[in-house]
This record gives sequence, C-alpha cells and structure tokens, in this order.
Amino acid sequence: MPNWNAIEASFLNQQMSQQLGELAASLARLKSWSKNNASSRIIPVLLSENLLYVNLLQKQNHPYHVELTQLQGLLQRWVNQVNNSTEIANLASIAATCSERVLDMSGLLVVADSKTA
Repeated sequence: MPNWNAIEASFLNQQMSQQLGELAASLARLKSWSKNNASSRIIPVLLSENLLYVNLLQKQNHPYHVELTQLQGLLQRWVNQVNNSTEIANLASIAATCSERVLDMSGLLVVADSKTA
C-alpha cells in the first residue's frame, strides 16, 4: 500500500507547474494500466493517487479550478465503477485526453520548447 502521507508531502513541495506535470504523468499511467488485463489491483491505487493530486490542487487558488473539478468528478465516478469492464475500457481514452490537457495547463512543454529554440 502506498505511503499517502509521503506522496502528499512530496507533491506539496513542488511548484504548481510540476504538480500539474505529476498529475499528467499519473493520468498517463492510469491510461496505460487500464489497457492491461492484469490491472484490477493497480487501477484503484492510481485512481486514488490522481484524486489525491486533484484534491491538493483544488485547495490552492488555481486558475484551472473548473477543469480540475470536472476531472475530480470523472475520477470519483471511475472509483465507483472500477469493476465495470466497459467503464474501464473508456478510462484509457479519457485518461489520455485528460493527461494531455493537464500537461498543457502545466506549461512545462512550453518552457521546454522555448529553451530549445
């Protein structure tokens, strides 16, 4: 079982852009594992991790509050339907889209692109 206190402390020690990057990476892992048939024990942990990150971001004065609230609702719905194979099949596609959007919100790619230009 993950050490949620350590995960939370590590997350809170990051800048907001890095926190969003961490959320994007976690959503990408969720997408990847949701495609794996052996993931029945991993998906609930990843959902919990994503919910933790979103909840921590929601406690901050964040410009993407509405989008994070929508993501929070999706994640909570998936937690309640983690045993529904049809819903898990949809999870991969939606998690991929959410991961890309959160990564865009982080600005991390823009910063990296501008440094190479």
